[in-house]
Amino acid sequence: MSACRDQDESLTLFAAGALEPEEEARVRAHLESCAACRSEAEAHRDVLGLAALPPPSAREQAVMAALPRTAVGTWRREQVQKAARMRTTGALLAAAAVVLFALGPVVQRRVAPPAPLAPQVETPASVVEETESELEQWALTDPLSDALELSYMDLEDAEDVAGLSELELEELLSSPIPGETL
Repeated sequence: MSACRDQDESLTLFAAGALEPEEEARVRAHLESCAACRSEAEAHRDVLGLAALPPPSAREQAVMAALPRTAVGTWRREQVQKAARMRTTGALLAAAAVVLFALGPVVQRRVAPPAPLAPQVETPASVVEETESELEQWALTDPLSDALELSYMDLEDAEDVAGLSELELEELLSSPIPGETL
């Protein structure tokens, strides 16, 4: 015969002693009338009895009794140490503030004031435009253009070439064009 299915959880809790008084009274009334549930409750009680801890020793009972006082004492000690650290830190910060307040004016007098900035002179627009046009002309020039012009120069059209000696002309014409390989 097996225990009633609707009583299975209640029987386990009854064997563990974890039921409310009203529920425990209801389960006891059921156990008086049902032999299968009674044997099931006894089996649960036997198994749970094997897992039960032995009663605490006298020393364990004393430690458990002193635990609240020990925990409160440790907490108070930590709070006192924390308060002492806070007071020390506050005192050091206050001392530093007093020193800074006292020495602040002295330090400020010793520091040389920054040199005044030179007044900015406005440049006339015509000078700016002239400088910009010179810069643009310089940027557009090609440093190799003079050398290339001489090498490609047509001798018949050039007036300057007449003053060159034949050796200089020969050298000018035979010189390689910059950028070309020999």
